[in-house]
Amino acid sequence: SIAVPSAAAMSAGGASSAPRSADFIVAVVNSEPVTNYEVRTRLARAEAQLAKQGGAMPPRDVIAREVLERVILEKVQLQQARELGLKVDDYAVSQAEQNVARQNELEVEDLYKRLAQDGMSKERFREELRNQLLLQRVREREVESRVKVSDLDVDQFLREEQKGTDIAAMELNLGH
Repeated sequence: SIAVPSAAAMSAGGASSAPRSADFIVAVVNSEPVTNYEVRTRLARAEAQLAKQGGAMPPRDVIAREVLERVILEKVQLQQARELGLKVDDYAVSQAEQNVARQNELEVEDLYKRLAQDGMSKERFREELRNQLLLQRVREREVESRVKVSDLDVDQFLREEQKGTDIAAMELNLGH
């Protein structure tokens, strides 16, 4: 079950410049709360990403609503991963960490220095990586269970490929 407030109420919590001493729940996903702080943090990241991309910025309440929907969907999928017993070990998180650093042309230590400047701890970053890997595994599991490729499909594909190609020059990736 999911309880959700209006996007205006949610984004109003982040619009005030006065310090807040308490957080509040903006949604409940199967008895797991989604806090205003969690949504505001993700909203700030989304706005920063959109600003980097340039172009017209959508209204804040539209972005807030999309961020809230994304957080809710992720919570549902993470709950599903727990129910399925899916786990991501530390080695996989370390590999993902190295990939992120490599994509940003940084060493892992430099990546964490930059993240610290942005206010994100190493532990929080690794937890987010772990969650992203879990979400990926849930999605892959859902897709794999629904996609069926028959021998007839493979034969038909090969016949279509042979029509315009020299068989000797044809390359196939049989892993797919």
